Amino acid sequence: MPEQGMVTRGGAVVTAHGVKEADIWIAGGKIVRIAKDTLPKTTATTVFEEVDASGMYLLPGFVALPTQSLYKIKDGKTYIEVMRELVRSGCTSFVDVLRPEPWMSRPQVEYQQTRHFNSPLDYAWHVAIEPAQLQPRTVAQYSELGFSSFHVTVRSPEEISTINWETLLPLHTSKQTILHLHIQNDASVKKEQRDLIRQLWLDATRYWKVRTVIADPSAAFEPKQSDPFLHIFRLNAETTDRAVRYIYQRFYDSCQVASPLQEVRIDYRRRWCSPEMLLCLLVRLASTNVAKAIGLYPQKGSLTPGADADIVFLKKENWLTKYDLSTILNFSEMHLPASVMSNGKWMYRNAQFSSSIGMGRRIFDTKPNAYVI
Repeated sequence: MPEQGMVTRGGAVVTAHGVKEADIWIAGGKIVRIAKDTLPKTTATTVFEEVDASGMYLLPGFVALPTQSLYKIKDGKTYIEVMRELVRSGCTSFVDVLRPEPWMSRPQVEYQQTRHFNSPLDYAWHVAIEPAQLQPRTVAQYSELGFSSFHVTVRSPEEISTINWETLLPLHTSKQTILHLHIQNDASVKKEQRDLIRQLWLDATRYWKVRTVIADPSAAFEPKQSDPFLHIFRLNAETTDRAVRYIYQRFYDSCQVASPLQEVRIDYRRRWCSPEMLLCLLVRLASTNVAKAIGLYPQKGSLTPGADADIVFLKKENWLTKYDLSTILNFSEMHLPASVMSNGKWMYRNAQFSSSIGMGRRIFDTKPNAYVI
């Protein structure tokens, strides 16, 4: 019996660098072809259902980076509603950060991850550890559980000096790990301390060639202070407007900045680029760059042959035409997509959610060191 596939006709495919009219052929949950052609809808092995995407922009699905750990949501209905909010905004995958307690054994750590067995979306796990735990034994233990991204919250410059980078380097190289720096965000850490922590971290990771994501945008637009490959800056809502303009001015250059869709705020009161160009910049900042930073690219964050068929369908007539442009655009609240597809299956279509509980997969084989941003 032939496999069931799908082909979108007449849509405009949006990438990080442009928009083109093309059809997308999908089989087995993957994109198998992108071209403007008239191939027959039936082959010897696959029957393709035709989807009319005329008047639509087709975007790669966005990757959500929630600030609060979703696995801690105990109520099932609340969990599903949170997932639906992600889908409604155009997110087709997410990253959750596991925050294990010191007393937890390996089975208890694994049990904490069972909440996402009900996830309708694909997801990846990161783990949060203290600076004192950043040592070979701890990193190796979590690597065996499938973790390659480690979130470290630093409260003082002295904590960085206690890290033995030399012993970590062989494990970092063999396991292809990446570190996410968070600086304690409260009044106990003064600005001078924050600046010193950030600079010490930049210097150490540059010297030892350890790739890192820094959740502090202060040095994001100062190329001389950072390494163009090793240092990636996760932006907050206050800096995303500057970021999209920065990328626009250096459109074909490497720009190591990324931001989840929920944090994107853009001042478009005076149009400084075309609406289609703004859409490309949004895809680059909140989809492609995020996927590269967490090691999901090109499986996620791209519309290319071989990628997962995670597609956001956006009506052209809705894009920047039905909103009051006298205010700063808050993209996470606009709920623009008409339909959302994940792995070739409809998650949201014509304002209706499909029954997709448990369809999400955990992505193990992340490659956070593979691509320049």
